[in-house]
Amino acid sequence: MPVDRCICHEKPFTEIKQLAIEKGYTSVEEIQNAGLSSTSCKMCEPYIRAMLKTGETSFVPGFHLK
Repeated sequence: MPVDRCICHEKPFTEIKQLAIEKGYTSVEEIQNAGLSSTSCKMCEPYIRAMLKTGETSFVPGFHLK
């Protein structure tokens, strides 16, 4: 099953990506400060970083971003 959402905020990465583009957010910290994702358990933080770097919104669990 792919990782494609922030569980704590119940938001798919596609929605987070769109909001980040609209607001001009380019870092996980900006997304966190806006309260969009990765503020509670932070398990999605590496996936949000990958999303920002690659544009992808669905990931294999436990992937490693180079």
